[in-house]
Amino acid sequence: MKRGITKCEWCLTENSNNTTRCNNCGGPVAVLEPWVLQCGWCKTSNRRDQVSHCISCGGQLPSIPGSSRQPEPPKQPRNLSFSYKIRVKYTGNALMMIGIIFMIVGLPALAISIFEIFEGLINIPFIVFSLVFPVIGFFLVKKSNKNSNQKLNALQFGVPTRGVIKKVYVDTTQSINKKHPLKIEYEFDTPLKTRHDSVRVWDRANLKRPKGEHIWVVCNPENLKENNLWPPLA
Repeated sequence: MKRGITKCEWCLTENSNNTTRCNNCGGPVAVLEPWVLQCGWCKTSNRRDQVSHCISCGGQLPSIPGSSRQPEPPKQPRNLSFSYKIRVKYTGNALMMIGIIFMIVGLPALAISIFEIFEGLINIPFIVFSLVFPVIGFFLVKKSNKNSNQKLNALQFGVPTRGVIKKVYVDTTQSINKKHPLKIEYEFDTPLKTRHDSVRVWDRANLKRPKGEHIWVVCNPENLKENNLWPPLA
């Protein structure tokens, strides 16, 4: 899409955004309002009414809220950047970070407990305490790793299917730096049944996505827990 240019919907003649009537046929020209959306791959802000792919990483951008469904996702396997995988699994994964912190905090106490046991000093309360943080951290890391792998597998190898947004709202059950994410509930068709799922995102522009908006979902037909929106939302 050329910047500052809008095609007439009646005759497809290119017109300047400064005009309200087509220079060729005289029909009304619908100029898109500025739409700033974050790229789901790298979180760079983009003028979605001017570009369809991110100006930073080149990844496909989400559609403008309320617009029609985008073209079908590329055929699998799809290439995902290393930086995106790291963000999904670690740097942008709050559950993973919490689990790692719990393990780091608990490991020194566990090491002290093991040393005391070898020295014949049995302190049951301290041993129990030293086990709590590493064990909790381990299960948080394990669960987080499973969830992120399911998301990545869906994006790389998932089969495209049609989906619909059911609800978008602020999720007050979670908070990072006093900010709440958005929760987008959606459903998609499978050969056996309609599957319901949800995703949490942070770009406030997604609040304007209406109920019933058509989306693409990529999923593993043999394991429907492996599903994700295409393209992903930030």
